[in-house]
Amino acid sequence: MTNPNKNMLVTLGVRDVQKSIDFYNGLGFKVTFDGGAMGDFEMDGVRVALYSLDALASDVNVHNPPKIATGFSGITLAYNLDSKEAVDKMHEKVKALGGNVEHAPEKAKDWNGYHFYFRDLDGHYWEIAY
Repeated sequence: MTNPNKNMLVTLGVRDVQKSIDFYNGLGFKVTFDGGAMGDFEMDGVRVALYSLDALASDVNVHNPPKIATGFSGITLAYNLDSKEAVDKMHEKVKALGGNVEHAPEKAKDWNGYHFYFRDLDGHYWEIAY
């Protein structure tokens, strides 16, 4: 039997696809597909798609789209880098591009690492860690 989990795609609903593409390109996440209504980039085997938030809600259920909520959904995305210095550089990029930093890079409390959290232009939470 083949592994049914060999490909992973995470879709982020965004309010302005082009602004989000520009934001993620600015962070160094190279968008490999830019179709106007959507874009995506690959992160070591995981593909992240950027798709219109309203269109995504409608795609989930055209007859009764889920309500678009704000706040913390209990989900974070994480991206690991190879040094503390790389984390610090990413922190500066996030700030320069308009991401909302939740806290400055710091030693992780529950594991032996160094990290910070930020929200992208649409409020999706990311952890950048070493």
